[in-house]
Amino acid sequence: MRIVSAAPSAKPIDLKESLTSAVVVDARTGQVLATRNATKLGMIASQSKMLTAYAALRAIHDGKLTWDTPIPITSKADLSHQPKYVYSHLDIKAGDHLTVRELYNAMLTISANDASFALSEYLTPKGMTTQAALQSWANELKLDHSKWYNAAGQVNGNAFENKIAHEPGEAANLASAEHLAMLAREIIKLDPNIRTLGESDFISYKSASANRTVKLTTDQFLFRHQHSKKVSNPNHLIIEGLKTGSTPESGAAFTGIVKDQAGHEFITVVNGAGYYTDTVTRYQETINIVNDVLKSQVPETFEAGSVLSDCKKVKMLDMKRKEVPVVVGQTKTFWHQKQAPIKVNHTTLSRHPKKVARGQSVALAQLALPDVVFLPNTSVNSRNLLLKSTIDTTQAPWWTRVWRDIFG
Repeated sequence: MRIVSAAPSAKPIDLKESLTSAVVVDARTGQVLATRNATKLGMIASQSKMLTAYAALRAIHDGKLTWDTPIPITSKADLSHQPKYVYSHLDIKAGDHLTVRELYNAMLTISANDASFALSEYLTPKGMTTQAALQSWANELKLDHSKWYNAAGQVNGNAFENKIAHEPGEAANLASAEHLAMLAREIIKLDPNIRTLGESDFISYKSASANRTVKLTTDQFLFRHQHSKKVSNPNHLIIEGLKTGSTPESGAAFTGIVKDQAGHEFITVVNGAGYYTDTVTRYQETINIVNDVLKSQVPETFEAGSVLSDCKKVKMLDMKRKEVPVVVGQTKTFWHQKQAPIKVNHTTLSRHPKKVARGQSVALAQLALPDVVFLPNTSVNSRNLLLKSTIDTTQAPWWTRVWRDIFG
């Protein structure tokens, strides 16, 4: 099916903010909405901890560990002798054990370096270095050309027992804003409760060496109750949190989950948002780049169960009903730069079944969106509209199929 009409452009907008790099992505579809140097590699500091979070979630998904699995704290993860105001860490020592949940929460909400060292070390396959494991996880996600040295995001010279002897002290994890958005999107898929964690004011863990349960204030608590008062937020955007990053080399950074008042959810990345100790600018720039999208991009939502005006049926020549009526299978929103209806460019059959049941997915509708960009690891299903049959039908007799092949 081909439709010739003026199609709305879906080209990502160019962000003008004074950031090293940035990107805004629709969290559900992976559509890239705004960019600034989004594919340029740069130091990512503690945003690096998201890679270990991803590896832990994959291991849980694959049944290799649970949230309650106890993780040993080895000497490589023991930072008890380091000042917390320089290297964020927990009150734990070598010989302690914390659960996956405790380490995961501490890693993402207070940027605990020892938590990321301990969890990444435990997840590293036998016979492999942790650096090699980090690189393999990045390759699995197609974070092409990214470089990984340690799980915490410290420069190599400040990684303590995790320092790689044959690498220079200034070596640091390198990834792009696009990479971080890809990583964040995978974490959201594997752990939808990450939003709830972002709303937490406190986390706690049991420290055997300290002989007590420790309760800590999260980064999001500080934002909501202190920093947010200094941020201009006219559209009342909600920052659901994810991961900050701060080193003198990388500046202030933040990978976030942001929701607008209409319920649209975005993944945002800002790097180089002020000096690394700045606690406000990274959040202000996050608000700014989403507002830039809302000013220039128009959302168009296709509701599950709705009928597309230009694609009410799909041809299935092998079926008794050679044209099968269809509806949209999943609610999705796509963004473009002017108020004009999005048309269907063409449809592709999902497969050639011998029978079709009501509610069965039968085709994908590709939308006419010139210049649309998706994250590189976005699936075909996410990029297109899933179409479902509204009837039951079976395969036509062989002579009917032959006739249709010849005469249509």
